[in-house]
This record gives sequence, C-alpha cells and structure tokens, in this order.
Amino acid sequence: MPSAEAATVAPHGAVPRLGAIKEKKGMPDLCLAAAGPKLDIIDIRRAAVEINLKAEVFSLFHTRDSPRKLPTLLLYDERGLQLFEKITFLDEYYLTNDEIQVLGSFAADMVKNIPAGAMIIELGSGNLRKVNLLLQALEDAAKDIDYYALDLSQQELERTLAQLPPYKHVRAHGLLGTYDDGRSWLKDPSIASRQKCILSLGSSVGNFDRGDAAAFLKTIADVLGPGDTMLIGLDACDNPASVYHAYNDKEGVTHEFVLNGLRHANRVLGETAFVENDWRVIGEYVCDAEGGRHQAFYSPRRNTTVMGELIRPYERIQIEQSLKYSAAEAEELWKRAGMTEIAQWRHREEYGLHMLVKPKMAFSLIPSVYARTALPSLEDWEGLWAAWDVVTREMLPPEEFLEKPIKLRNACIFYLGHIPTFLDIQLSKTTKEPPTEPAHYTGIFERGIDPDVDNPELCHAHSEIPDEWPPVDEIITYQGRVRARVQSLYAAGIDAIPRHVGRAIWVGFEHEAMHLETLLYMMLQSDRTQPPAHVPVPDFEKLAAKARSERVPNEWFDIPEQEVTIGLDDPEDGTNPNVPYGWDNEKPVRRAKVHAFQAQGRPISNEEYAQYMYNTHTTNVPASWAHASVGEVDGAVESGGANGHENGHTNGLSNGASTLPESFLEDKSVRTVYGLVPLKHALDWPVFGSYDELTGCAAWMGGRIPTVEEAQSVYAHVEAHKKKECEQQLSQRVPAVNGHLCNNGVEISPPATPPATAAASEAASSSSSAEGEEEEEKAKEEKQQPPSRPHLFIDLDGANVGFQHWHPAPVTGRGHRLAGQADMGGVWEWTSSVLRRWAGFEAMPLYPAYTADFFDGKHNVVLGGSWSTHPRIAGRRSFVNWYQRNYPYAWVGARLVRDVE
Repeated sequence: MPSAEAATVAPHGAVPRLGAIKEKKGMPDLCLAAAGPKLDIIDIRRAAVEINLKAEVFSLFHTRDSPRKLPTLLLYDERGLQLFEKITFLDEYYLTNDEIQVLGSFAADMVKNIPAGAMIIELGSGNLRKVNLLLQALEDAAKDIDYYALDLSQQELERTLAQLPPYKHVRAHGLLGTYDDGRSWLKDPSIASRQKCILSLGSSVGNFDRGDAAAFLKTIADVLGPGDTMLIGLDACDNPASVYHAYNDKEGVTHEFVLNGLRHANRVLGETAFVENDWRVIGEYVCDAEGGRHQAFYSPRRNTTVMGELIRPYERIQIEQSLKYSAAEAEELWKRAGMTEIAQWRHREEYGLHMLVKPKMAFSLIPSVYARTALPSLEDWEGLWAAWDVVTREMLPPEEFLEKPIKLRNACIFYLGHIPTFLDIQLSKTTKEPPTEPAHYTGIFERGIDPDVDNPELCHAHSEIPDEWPPVDEIITYQGRVRARVQSLYAAGIDAIPRHVGRAIWVGFEHEAMHLETLLYMMLQSDRTQPPAHVPVPDFEKLAAKARSERVPNEWFDIPEQEVTIGLDDPEDGTNPNVPYGWDNEKPVRRAKVHAFQAQGRPISNEEYAQYMYNTHTTNVPASWAHASVGEVDGAVESGGANGHENGHTNGLSNGASTLPESFLEDKSVRTVYGLVPLKHALDWPVFGSYDELTGCAAWMGGRIPTVEEAQSVYAHVEAHKKKECEQQLSQRVPAVNGHLCNNGVEISPPATPPATAAASEAASSSSSAEGEEEEEKAKEEKQQPPSRPHLFIDLDGANVGFQHWHPAPVTGRGHRLAGQADMGGVWEWTSSVLRRWAGFEAMPLYPAYTADFFDGKHNVVLGGSWSTHPRIAGRRSFVNWYQRNYPYAWVGARLVRDVE
C-alpha cells in the first residue's frame, strides 16, 4: 500500500481547488476511525479507490502535447491546508469573505427555494463558517431537512458533523464515498423520489476549464429529477487588481502556500527534484477570448534540471487556476449543464450564489425517476408538453406550419392538431365522455399518412386532408383544453385513475413522445428550422477535434449463446395500477434461444459511411446529409487537419490523415437543428440512414446488421455485465477527496459491508468456483423471466437520448466497450428482422391499427432510441419501433455483427 504522500492524487490535468478541502484546518488522517454513536455516517463506497499521485506528477510534467503542469492537489498536504486556512482570513481574499457576506444577508431568502422534507447534499464536508449560516436559516424557517456531507474521509466527516450545533429540524448525515459513489446513491429509488438541493460553495467550479465545469455540473444534474435544485457559489469579479491581490497578498502567504506544493512534490517523488530556492511563484490575472481567470505558475530562476529535463527561466509550470464568470458566461455555464437559474444573490458584483433548478423538460435518464410509476405522472406530462412547445412554438417558424419538409407526410400543422385530437379520442373512448370542442377535429386530425415509399399512392386509411387547415391559434387553444382534460383526470391523484382510463392516458403520452421525434426529423429537412433557444449552439469544430483525439478501435465482442426474454406481461383487462403498460407488439412474452456470434462495440460512423461511398462510387448521400459547400453552411468554421480512417474497407478509424480526399468532404454537410454542420466536423458521429443504405455499407465492411433476437442478446449481455464492469474499473467521472475533485484519490480500505452488487460481481468473475456457477445460473434464470417494472426499464445514464444533446454524439471513442440498448450515440438501431405477425399477437382494442397495419413485409424492426426519444421509450426493454427499409429520413443507425467461425 502506498504511503499517504504517494497516494493522494490529482485528476488528469489541473485539479480544482474546491471550497470544502480549501477551508479545513488540517489534512485528515487517512485511517478510518469508528464513527461516534450519535453520528450518522453512511458508507456508500462501491469499491476501494487507489491511484498514485506520483504517476500523475510524471504524466503532467513530461507532457509533449501541451504546456507542463503539476497536480493542484500537491498544494493540499497538511501544511498547505494550514496555510490556506490562513489565506481565507486575509482581507485580500474576497472569495470566502464575500460568500459569508452573501449567506449572512440572504440565507433566509435562499431557503425559501428548498421545500420542507428535502435533502441537501454538500459536495465535500464543508466549511462550518459558511454552511451553518444556511442550516441555521432552515432551522429558523422550521423546515425539516436532511443535510448530507459527501466526503471520502470518515475522520473529516466525523469532525464536521460533531461540530455542528444541535438542531431541531435539521438532521445531519455523512456520506462516505466519492462523487461517483454519490451519484450512484442519488439514483436509488428511495432517494430519487425526494426533493434535493446540491450544494457547492467556494466557487469550486471555477477551478475547471469552462467546458469541464459544465460537464461536471451536468454529471450531477443528470441524476436529479425535475424541480431538484443546485446552490452554486461562483466568482464574478472582473477587477484585475482585486483578483490579482486575492492570490498575491502583501504578506506573501499565498506564494508560500504555492511553494509548499514543491516540497510536497519532493516527498511524493522521494527525492529533491525541485530545489526550492531555484523557483519562484508567478501569479497573473488574464482576461482574453476565453474569459477572465487567475493562474499560478512555478518558474525557475535559472536553468535547472528536473526529472531529467532542462527547464529554462522563461518556462512556466501551471499549478492552479481560478476562473471568473461574467453574467453571460454564467448563463452559458448553466445552460450547458442542463440547469435553469431561478435566483441569485450577490455581494456587490464580485461574488454570487446561484440557485439553479432542473427544468421540466430535462428528462432524467434514471429509471427510478423517468419510470417511477407505471402511468406517466402529471409532472411527466408537463415535461413532455414543455418539449413539444419548444419544438412547435420556438423552433417551427409560423410560415413553416403549412409546409411539407418531407413530401411523403402531412404538413407540419397536421401534427399540431393530431397530438391533442388523438389523445382526446382515446380519453373519450375510455371515460365515455364527449369529445373536446371543436368535435369536428376528429375528422381531420385522427390519423396521419404513412405512404409506401416506392408507390406513395399506396397508403393505409387516414383522416381526410382538408382544403384549408384550421388557424394555428385555434388549434393551440384546443390543445390547451385537452391538456386541461388530462390534468383533471389527475386531480384526485394518480392512484385514483382506473387502469382502463390509465391505458388511454399512457397511449396518448407515448404517442405524443413518438410524434415529437417524427416532427423533428421532418423539420431537419427544412432550412427554416430554428435552433432551441434555451440550448447554446455547440462548437462543432472543437467537439470534432476532441472526438478525433479520443478515437479507439471498434472492437469485436463475443456474445455467448443464450436464451433471451422479449416482451412484457400487460393483460388488457388487468386492474393492477403497478403493472407496466405495453403496446400490442410488446406482447405476449416470448423467449428465444440465440446462437453465439460477435458484435462490434459501436455503430457505423459518418466517416465509415463516407469511406463506403467513396470506395464504391456511391453518389447519393443519406437524407441526414446534404450537399453544401462550406460557404453555404451556417456558421461553418474551417478546421486544421482531416479526420482519419484506415485504408480499404476494414472497420476502424485512425488518428492520422484521412484517406478521403478533401474534395470529397468539402461539399457535404450533416443536417442538425442548428443548421448544416460540415461533414468533416461530424465524422465521428453515428451515421443514420435507411436500412437499404446501411446494410450495403455493413456488407462492404465485412459484417451484417443483427436480427431482433441478436440485438436483444447484445443488450442482455451488456446489462448482465454492467455491475461487474462498474466494480472492476475505476470511475471515469469525478470522485471527491474531501471535496476535492480528482480521478485519483487516497487509498482506503474497501467498504466494511460491500454492496450486494459488488459481491455478485466478484462471484460472477470467478466462474470456476461454485459460487460463480450459482450466480451464472441465477442470472440465466432471471433472463428467462418476464421483467417486472423495476427491471423493465434500464439505467440510461450516459446515453444520448431524451434531449441530453440536440444532435448525435461522437461514438468513435467508445469502440472498446459494447454499446447496449439506446447507447448508439443518439440514433436507433436497425435490425434485419422484418416486422411480422407472431404467435399470440393480438391487436390492442384501444388502437387496433397501431401495429397490424404494418405487417406488409416492407418494414423492419428498430430498437433503442435517438437523441430525442423519451426515456420511457428508449429505456423500456420491450419497446419495438419500425420503419420501411428504404425510408431515408428516420434517425436510425446500425452496428455490425458476424457469425462465429
């Protein structure tokens, strides 16, 4: 076991200086002490954390592709923490002083946004001078609250909790674990159902690069439910003198604090690599195109050799940064994190505390939130309506309502009226109440058209297309009446809704969610579509460069022979409100024995499809692309270097020069809601196209598209190994070490009582043992059982569904792991299985034509979900979708499988 000095670790890159670790009086002892009898400390660790700070020092110092750095965590040994405690009392260090001023003045207002019965989770066991002001305000408001401090040191948790004053209404708890452990804990159904406020003080997020700050906050936001909040401290000071002196005080305490990091580095390295007198500290305030920030560096006074490398006096080694956020930059940060600011409190204009809320349409990817009840809740409806209104009232221009971006389908205005009309029809069928006025809408909005692609004259029965559509305002007024009708059904509570009426509500909900995607893929074919106003326009060039740097080979994975269960149990005459609902094509439950085969980790990328086109002289681009020169592309930015692909038609990408000529790429773009994006910026995205297009590419690449059963076998294989993989690998997200963000922490002993999942994973990994065989048999039996509601819906955390992004996401960095259900980068997954009637199929009485009209041999099954698919659909194991094989507009991609030789 490495020493404490060697094992205290930093993440890849500079580590943030978080408020919780900054303001402790000493480095906690790494040994675990027994908690006192009155302290409630919950061990939420899933595995031991062990990473080496020494390796991080070497990695950041010996870099070739970026400026030298040293881990920020070097600053926080015992002496460093003592020095920083002294810094927080300096007059020049406005951050702590201002935050205390804000809390002292406005805590009573802040707690108005935290409801009684809520949980407050502080990221790190915080500084008592600050957190007590907030807790006292809650106590004064007589709000019963559970306060949780998350920390990796049990001793520090004990110290913090023991020093809290006794409260009547505030109950204090400790969470022993990393940030990633905390995220997993928040996903537990009993926790997910409660209102939560995440607390981060000390302008902790200011220690990240701006993109990384948004990414970190989003990882937390992703496990929150609608209405949950964050209270974030953020430094906004733009006065160069104030910022400079805060980090370069007249007493020299901060410079001594920074120099102490070199002493710590020497101890970690086990040698005097840095001769202290050879170095000086440089602090500077920078304000440029990237925004304002203070940076601290080491610089040699003379030529000096460190770890075998000559460092000259003009060189710098960054040890720390602290970013400052203008109002516009803060707003951008919140948007990218998927949160909405509802209040802020400031001390002058220098420092602020920001109350953020998760918006209604920010769909959770956690099944205990997105599928908390079998019937969608009224809150679920409000989130869906919010998404629908963004698309139809913000993104669809008024002049576009009567247009048909896809000639095979109705005009856009049809969908505006179709959604409430269809729902109203189902409600009237089951409640026996009259339809909402105007009742004649049923004649023109009940059912849309879905003609044969080859012969549009062939089409199933549909509503009459009027000579003139009703006015948009009239349709929206009608929409409001139908929504009010839905709300009235929930007036007595969700449990009071009879199941047959609930089925109508459920059908209407999923129908609206599916047509939201239909309307969006239609709008993608129009050059008039507006981007969503509440989401910042991504920097596609920067994202492309990042994706290119993260590419890994697309590996083949062995999928064993196994039996899989497909479908769910949902009796049409059932009365149990807790039984999940399903469409007729999800029933009855059936089992299939699937042979062994191999599957690739990720789907076909845009670049791989471009390679296929180029090498086979294919000229027609997918409908998801467009022929457009750079000058014709809105906001197109030229980027240096081309993305790479291996020669020939082998499957895989390289980081070298592309074999695709620049001339082939330059006139092609990818359609997005933000306008056309140059293909060269989207090469790492999954391609989406028709089955006919992608099956040709799959064959050229040496594989084929899987059957439904093979795809389900892949998904089952992924789910069976998720827990095992989670325990075997260190988290890729950001854990907490005393409130300090790092991927590398102190080594501590494993959890005293390992979670059952950890034990199961350990057993599964020892297949030669009796226990391992028992676990495998148990897993096999579970696969053969129809899933109950808790197991019917999968954890979608990390998947690009439910508007996590408004565009596909890169997949070329994920070929080293097997993608599961709805994990294809924001596209559905084609299967080679034709949609056919199967034994036991019965058309659903409420909507008998839903599936039966498409047993024509021309439609293939697709599974998973796209970036706009609601989690209730994308995450349900039994859900089935389909498209005509030559239909080019849907957002469907494909992965390769092959037979085992």
